[in-house]
Amino acid sequence: MSETIEQGARAYHHGALREALLNAAREIVRTEGVQAFTLREAARRAGVSHGAPAHHFGDKTGLLTELAVQVLEERLALIADYGARAGAEPIAQLKACGLANIDFMIANPRLDELCWRSDAIDRTHPALQAAQGKLAGDLITRMSAATGQALNPDKESNPSTLLAIAIVHGFAQLVNERMILTHVPEDERAARAHQLADEMLDFMQDLFRGLR
Repeated sequence: MSETIEQGARAYHHGALREALLNAAREIVRTEGVQAFTLREAARRAGVSHGAPAHHFGDKTGLLTELAVQVLEERLALIADYGARAGAEPIAQLKACGLANIDFMIANPRLDELCWRSDAIDRTHPALQAAQGKLAGDLITRMSAATGQALNPDKESNPSTLLAIAIVHGFAQLVNERMILTHVPEDERAARAHQLADEMLDFMQDLFRGLR
């Protein structure tokens, strides 16, 4: 026990306690879901006292909200990475955005749920709202370029944007809920889902070209 406390103290002094707690929270939510998360368990996995999380995050909501912000920023980075490899054509950029979102949601279903559908986070937190706004804004920008239309920044005002969101989220949900690819071995599901999503989005490109 003393060794665990000393390890936690060293992590704190090196400025790593915050990251250790975020990593612990991520692993709990990723593998067991947000309903299984407790500050005490996060502290135990980080190797610190159960009161340590309050020093950096205040409470459970604070830690999970910061984790949600981190996850959304990673999703934005993945979209940017896919976009950088997709070429400059606007419709190719839109497809890259869709494929990145699908891959992310399939790889991280419980973390994605934390960011959008959980009551365990503070939805009024400025950093969370900013990250969510960047995701929506990125989609609007890409959709505007792909369709040749100046779309309203409010995604719910644009049928084409809602269609894109429905396609992406619907496909990821079908995969995550085992409604498709049901007989594919577990270690092959992500790759097979990516291939199928790629084919589906190729088909959808023709529809969006028709909007130009």
